[in-house]
Amino acid sequence: MNKQRLIPDVGPLEYRLLRVLWRESPLTARDVMEELNRRYRRDLKYTTIMTLLTRLVEKGLLEVDRDRQPFQFRPAVSRENLVGQRLEEFVELFFDGRPADLAMRLVADSDLSDEVIDRLEEMLNRQRDSHRKSGGGER
Repeated sequence: MNKQRLIPDVGPLEYRLLRVLWRESPLTARDVMEELNRRYRRDLKYTTIMTLLTRLVEKGLLEVDRDRQPFQFRPAVSRENLVGQRLEEFVELFFDGRPADLAMRLVADSDLSDEVIDRLEEMLNRQRDSHRKSGGGER
């Protein structure tokens, strides 16, 4: 696993809240509530949103500007870092640390369009060229 700080576990609703803030921030709790309810067709109450926001601030995943009223929230971690860390954990747990096994499983279990297959081939060719130049190998 890479040397970034460990990102605490995030539940599904917390992740959806983070997705709202990754798309647009800073936002107030009311703005988060309205967008979360609209986007995910929910009816979450303000107190629930405040509980989630407070929990994410305590976990270090959100920053809050308390100098403004109402308070404004913004992500303290990028989507790329959170997803990347979770993916590394998933690969380690379910695929014994071999990301190629996950990739092959995803390809085998998916109905891919010609466009996606072409993009995958391009990525694989770039990877092959890079490994030939560096003498790298599979993990």
